[in-house]
Amino acid sequence: MKTVLCQSIQERVLPFLVFLAILSCESNTATSPRSPQFNHVYLHVSDMDKSLDFYTSAFDLEVTKHIKKLKRTLEDGQTIEQEINLALLKFPGHYFALEIGETLDSLPNNTRASYAHVGIEVEDIELASERIIKAGGLSSRPITQVETESIQAKTAFFTGPDGETIELMQIISGNF
Repeated sequence: MKTVLCQSIQERVLPFLVFLAILSCESNTATSPRSPQFNHVYLHVSDMDKSLDFYTSAFDLEVTKHIKKLKRTLEDGQTIEQEINLALLKFPGHYFALEIGETLDSLPNNTRASYAHVGIEVEDIELASERIIKAGGLSSRPITQVETESIQAKTAFFTGPDGETIELMQIISGNF
C-alpha cells in the first residue's frame, strides 16, 4: 500500500517539477519581471518537514524562504494576522518558485491532487485584475495587501474557465 501511495504522489508531483524546471530556464533569474510571468506554483502538503526533506534531497531545490506569519490588509483597511507554514523552494539561480504550505485552514473547494493555485506576478494588479474579469475570469478574493518578514505585496485571486485558481501578485518591496 505504501509503495502504491508513493507512486501516486510521484505521478502527481513529478509533472509539476518538470514544469518548474522548464520555467526556470528563463533568462530573468534574479529580478522581478516588468511584464506578467509565472511566479510560483503552490502545493498543499501534510507534513512540512517531510516535504522539505523530500524536495531538497530529490531535486536539489533550495529553501529560499520559510514563512511563519502573514499580515493581510483588506480593502476596508482591516488587518488580519495569521500564523502560517509556507516554504519557497527554487532551483539554484532561478526565479520561479515551488511554494509548499502546511496550511492551518482548509483547502479551496477546487483543489485536486494537492494543487491549490498558480501565481502570476504583474506590475499593475488593478489593470491585470480588470483584464482577467474582461476575459471571463471570476474574482474569488479582492485585492489585498499582504506582508511577511521579507516581502510586501498586493494579491488577488481569480477562478479561470475550468475552476482553476489564479493568484495575481504585485510585489511592493522585497523578493518572493
